[in-house]
Amino acid sequence: MDIVVHTNAPEPVYEQIVRQIHDAVKSGKLQPDAPLPTVRQLAGDLRLNRNTVARAYKLLEDQGVILTAGRKGTFVRFEAAREVAKVKTGRAERLMRRLIKTLVVEGMSRREITDIFNSALSLETRKG
Repeated sequence: MDIVVHTNAPEPVYEQIVRQIHDAVKSGKLQPDAPLPTVRQLAGDLRLNRNTVARAYKLLEDQGVILTAGRKGTFVRFEAAREVAKVKTGRAERLMRRLIKTLVVEGMSRREITDIFNSALSLETRKG
């Protein structure tokens, strides 16, 4: 699996690693039980501090996407695709809740918010 990071991007490097592993799991490029490079190896390949890669792996492990088995290595978990979907759904829900709260504070009604959401969704659906 190829991971590419951009140290000058606004997205933190560890989040770039997490996102790319999420994407690889979601697309099927990383299958359950697939081995991942060691922290040291990936840090060396990407010319990053080991702590940066370790932070990404820790987050992925906390999310249930990977499993670190000591000296045996780090592997994609069998339920990784489901866990990635849950993470993305949770993130989307939090963003939507924040936006809805802002719109309600600005005095918009449920109906107005629904109409705007449906209109925006319709436009995006036609694009894709």
